[in-house]
Amino acid sequence: MKVLFLCSANSARSLMAEAIFRQLAGSDFEVMSAGTEPTQPQAEALDVLQAMGVSTTGLKSKAIDELEDTEFDYVISLCDRARVECQADFTEQNFVAWDFPDPVESRDSEAFKKTAHELSERIRMFLFILRKQSDTPHLYNSPQDFFKVMADPLRLQLIVQTAGTDEICVCDFVSATGMSQPKVSRHLAQLREYGLLLDRKEGRWVYYRLNPALPDWMREVITTTRSHNPQLVKDQQNECV
Repeated sequence: MKVLFLCSANSARSLMAEAIFRQLAGSDFEVMSAGTEPTQPQAEALDVLQAMGVSTTGLKSKAIDELEDTEFDYVISLCDRARVECQADFTEQNFVAWDFPDPVESRDSEAFKKTAHELSERIRMFLFILRKQSDTPHLYNSPQDFFKVMADPLRLQLIVQTAGTDEICVCDFVSATGMSQPKVSRHLAQLREYGLLLDRKEGRWVYYRLNPALPDWMREVITTTRSHNPQLVKDQQNECV
């Protein structure tokens, strides 16, 4: 699947979106960016990406005309100007309009950082929806992606807790972690998005289990972590009613 991000200068917003999307989506997608009047990549944008651990290799400002022979499944505009000027040129594609303020014009010293964070959150949700529609769990197979997922303390506890049972209800996760149900459900949804967990719904409750398609090395890391870190495993009080 091919995705194109558009803005006016292709120097900050769309370049950051391209890099972040590429890192989050992996090999399932091909992503590009372009501008209606491209200039040069903003140094602040590249610095923020690198600070986030996002690769900036190959990023450069491009004109839309350079991509006229490429067909895209989704075209996402990041400013109103790009939407007005370009939407008519992509009538056969799924055109999506996101309007992000230009950090280049902002006086806020944190503007680039905030824009990158907001783009990351929006892209994560966009990918989540696409994968939900495809009904195919995405599985990160690279060690880097796997350990990034496991680095979050709550997600680590949730995945380790799941490893010891056939399946666990979300209410049991809430009991074991002491966290609110919305927070637990959000992290469980992310683990499902990453392909580490599968779920099924029964009545008003959702039950989770380890994805049986996990590579052996991932399963071994999870089970070894569980066996050597008993503090991560809490007693569950079945509160499903």
